[in-house]
Amino acid sequence: LGLTDMKWCHYTNPQHVQEPLGDPAVSLLVWVLAHYPETVFLPSFPTAAEVYPLYERLAEQGAQRSRAHGRGRDQLYLGRTAFSLLLGREIGSASRWLSETQPATIAPTVARLLFVLKTLLQNQGVAGLDEWVEQAQLEAQARGLSLHDKMTSWFRGDGEQKISNPRPPVRRQPGTRKKPKKETPDAADDLTPAAE
Repeated sequence: LGLTDMKWCHYTNPQHVQEPLGDPAVSLLVWVLAHYPETVFLPSFPTAAEVYPLYERLAEQGAQRSRAHGRGRDQLYLGRTAFSLLLGREIGSASRWLSETQPATIAPTVARLLFVLKTLLQNQGVAGLDEWVEQAQLEAQARGLSLHDKMTSWFRGDGEQKISNPRPPVRRQPGTRKKPKKETPDAADDLTPAAE
């Protein structure tokens, strides 16, 4: 999965198994490997430039099919922005990965995710992309986010339409908060040096 031992131990700790994983790319990778065993791998990982054209073609086919059937498919699928978000990263990532002059290095988890996305799209086509998007939307909801055209990052709240907060604020009983110590005149006198 491209994880350090420390992250693996944290994610598999019984205290944390009910929480969303800290990295949406890891979560999507685990989901696709569990649901599509044919994507299991020890591969040479593709670059974003190798996967993006397939993704873009299938996203456009899906959008055309939706329009033909009268379903107003969200434009979420299309473009580099969506590609970045669907790989669990912020919107500018794909532009850096796809740079013709100096493509950015891809994190090991995202490299593995690109591999399974490519395999899924080759084997399942538009239906596989639809399922991927649905799973990414569930990941967003688990984090209190909405995967839509204004979302810019999985880790910041700029532009996202907030869904219900997955962790409501702690409600304390009246009188249980710590009260600040009041300074008394006697206490203030104790702090001054004694006059001789």
